[in-house]
Amino acid sequence: METAETLPTKSLFKKIWAQMGFIGLIAILLWGNLIYMNLRPSDPILPGWEEYSTPRFEELMARGEPLLVEVYASWCPTCLLQHRALDTLHAEGRGPNIRAIRVDFERDLDFVRKYDFRYTGTMVLFNSGRETARAKGLITADKIEEFLALQGFAS
Repeated sequence: METAETLPTKSLFKKIWAQMGFIGLIAILLWGNLIYMNLRPSDPILPGWEEYSTPRFEELMARGEPLLVEVYASWCPTCLLQHRALDTLHAEGRGPNIRAIRVDFERDLDFVRKYDFRYTGTMVLFNSGRETARAKGLITADKIEEFLALQGFAS
């Protein structure tokens, strides 16, 4: 049986629990996506793409062949959307008809610094051993195709 002393304590506990539940919900709504983006694994490398390595990049640059580079981070929402768009292009047979490399924004710091990348979700075209075009925020298949077509690399 509850006494008069325990009723205010139970009532106070219920109020605190209700407020913490509400605050917790607000926290999840505000920061849930941020938490998810920081904890999720990297997207798998797309078919036909390569992970960046200095010797391989230097070899391709010395050959002078066209090269598409994506500056990527697993926590980047733009990168996630770009990956989905590139995956869609590949699944539909409209993937970039160009050699492509993915650079990890945090792991490949020498490359990022050398080419002055300040943002993830950036795509760069190299041709004849030099950078010829750069764009960020290409989050749809159409935008990626348009970027490549403007540089003469229609799929």
